[in-house]
Amino acid sequence: MSAQHNKKRVLVTFFEAGFGHITTAASIADAIEELNDPSIELIRKYPFHDDPALRKIERSFVKDVKWANTFPWHTHIQMAATHIFGIHNSLPFVVSTVYARARKIYLKMLEDIRPDIIIDTHYLTSFLATQYRDKIDPHVKVITYNPDNIVHNWWNIRVDKFIVNCNLAFHDALKHDFTRKQLVQVPFVTRKELMAVTEDKAYYREKYGLPQDRFTVMVAAGGYGKSGMEKVLDALMKGVRKPFTLVAVCGTNKRLYDRMMKIKDKVAPQIDLRPYEFVDKVYELNRAANVLITKGGPNAMLDSALMEVPIGVFYCASNIEEEATHLFTTMLNCGRNLLHRRRVVQWVNDCLEDPSILDIYIDSERTIRRAGNGAKNIAELIQTYSAN
Repeated sequence: MSAQHNKKRVLVTFFEAGFGHITTAASIADAIEELNDPSIELIRKYPFHDDPALRKIERSFVKDVKWANTFPWHTHIQMAATHIFGIHNSLPFVVSTVYARARKIYLKMLEDIRPDIIIDTHYLTSFLATQYRDKIDPHVKVITYNPDNIVHNWWNIRVDKFIVNCNLAFHDALKHDFTRKQLVQVPFVTRKELMAVTEDKAYYREKYGLPQDRFTVMVAAGGYGKSGMEKVLDALMKGVRKPFTLVAVCGTNKRLYDRMMKIKDKVAPQIDLRPYEFVDKVYELNRAANVLITKGGPNAMLDSALMEVPIGVFYCASNIEEEATHLFTTMLNCGRNLLHRRRVVQWVNDCLEDPSILDIYIDSERTIRRAGNGAKNIAELIQTYSAN
């Protein structure tokens, strides 16, 4: 550690661009805190909340994610654009031009904190951390955890350690010019609360007032409730033949929630419609379900796998989500890649006819859970990692 500190100052940054970046950052910070290591000073920081210029950037990323959740071509165009100046030059160009003022503010914030180790879960904060190291404080170490299951062009190859969560991402990182010395592979990183869940479906159905004896389908589309979720709900209410409980987690999409609340007592008698807004412990509702119908967000699929609830994917907002869906459905066998409302309805009908067809997916999900929480592995790495 630096001679200026008595403790190793470990900064974990939080950045909202979809909720996966925040939840994984929190998981890593919690795991470091649980070490109870007196030689570590943990600093949790939402740096883009501290200045109007920085807040504006974060809001633009949130807006961009919502656009991608609505228009799938949006992110594909963005990914194609990263090749314009070369895969390792586009982000430096954008930061030095579009984000020049924000970069100055961000680097000053880091200089005030004077960390020994910086841990990031987003490509923008990761790049800015290396800028701080190279321009201001060469002793600092920059560690990045990639919450996705692939590596895209804007992940910064100049970090000290780049942590991935699966073989697919590891080999993808090598293709993007990361070195084996930089790379660390850990199990999937998740919240400690999920790994602490031991109660069964009956427990959470009682907690949330859901019927015990009905097949339960949960539909969610990330925290924003976009991605054609409303059309999927309508298709299920129209096309599912047998009685079932339909849990609709609308997130921050108030218009969708209001509509579901308005029609919940008017739907067909075999449907028990249960709308929810944003649910903090959504994994508990997930655990209560028999299947999760969702978009291809890596963290949503991981949460469902850890709750041992098979996944049906109806939408992918980007190539990142397409690859994540391929990983969780085809490679890890945690569910089905459906990608059409008609196929969603057919799968749910098949599951209602014979719920045992889900057993093979549940067995695969138990294997993932047994691998443990990668946040603990990262915390142990930080504990032994020298910042000299």
